[in-house]
Amino acid sequence: IPTSNVRAHQDLAKVIAATEYAADATYNSVKYSARAMAAQTSARRLLWLRHWQADIKQKWRLASAPVSSSKLFGEALEPWLIETRNKKKVLPSGTRRTDFRPFQPFRRSPSRPLYQTPYYPRYQRQSPFRGGFQTERA
Repeated sequence: IPTSNVRAHQDLAKVIAATEYAADATYNSVKYSARAMAAQTSARRLLWLRHWQADIKQKWRLASAPVSSSKLFGEALEPWLIETRNKKKVLPSGTRRTDFRPFQPFRRSPSRPLYQTPYYPRYQRQSPFRGGFQTERA
């Protein structure tokens, strides 16, 4: 392009600026996508480990292990797994549940009465100020 063609040089400069902008935007989108995928993998690992009764440091160590295969944990989980009788690999439980009791809802103690004060209907409540029954009809 001859130096005398100023318009062509301006247009070429605009095309170069637009290309640099598109390259920067692509780079940033790839960078943030990679971060989002890493955060998603870590979150999925923590969700999978939430019921495992172990130290929080061990859980974080497993959750932040590098991604190495198509499996969620890859080889990082292998040292923690134990093999059961039927050749199944599971995470060990931190505590033994020999004294397992099913959930029982709260029950009131038998020494306390069900109601503290006698029940009076609304129109026959005892007034705290007058010492007798008062009729309230509203």
